[in-house]
Amino acid sequence: MQGVDFNFYKAFLQFVMPLGIAIAVFVMGLILLVLGPGKKTGIFLFSCSILWLWFWSMPIWSDFIRSKLESQYLYQPASMYPKADAIVVLGGGVRGYAGKKVPALDLTRAADRELFASQLYHARKAGIIMLSGGAEPVLRTGTSAFAVKEFLIILGVPSACIRIGAGSRNTLENVQEVGKMMKELQGDTILLVTSALHMPRAAWLFSRTGLHVVPAPADFETVPVPFKLIRLLPDAEALENSSRAAKELIGLWFYKLTAN
Repeated sequence: MQGVDFNFYKAFLQFVMPLGIAIAVFVMGLILLVLGPGKKTGIFLFSCSILWLWFWSMPIWSDFIRSKLESQYLYQPASMYPKADAIVVLGGGVRGYAGKKVPALDLTRAADRELFASQLYHARKAGIIMLSGGAEPVLRTGTSAFAVKEFLIILGVPSACIRIGAGSRNTLENVQEVGKMMKELQGDTILLVTSALHMPRAAWLFSRTGLHVVPAPADFETVPVPFKLIRLLPDAEALENSSRAAKELIGLWFYKLTAN
């Protein structure tokens, strides 16, 4: 896994995501329709691309695939967790960092990560919170970790108890960054805080570090919803949500396939 190029991985991921596959199949079908010899095949591919995109856009499928990931690590209150050397919060929850130019924090759907990390801290499960991730992919600047620190301070965590790893761009680099930070801390037990949807991939990667990892999922999204026919209709938000689930499944498969 050490040798996987970041840009190659991101390009690969985009191509095999539901929207990427739909576009690729649509373009192939369109080419066959225009060129003429394979009109029936072109129509078939064109139809498949639409049905494929419709399938991933259905709220009922979006909820199902996300719930399968989120149910792998169940929620429990902060008081139920064991003590650790550090609470590790993976990037997310606060979008970007503009410093004094934009003093208000732009919280995202993943802000539950920071909220739960603060609850673990106040429950005295660890005296250190490590923040990893959020670097801008190309230049590695504008990391959101500094904004996350501001948010944690607002939630009552002392600045001196927060350590920042600002150079990682994805989960694999989070793992490498946290490993270095834990060596400096001379600790080996972490409470790993990330979104429940992301936890299966993150926990698997961290389990290969030699650290004692206790998954502490937050940001649960799916709740039981009664069946309605309207949930079979395509919805833009459902496509985004199911695509995020697909990203987790594809990413976990990719990392396992390329593991050293």
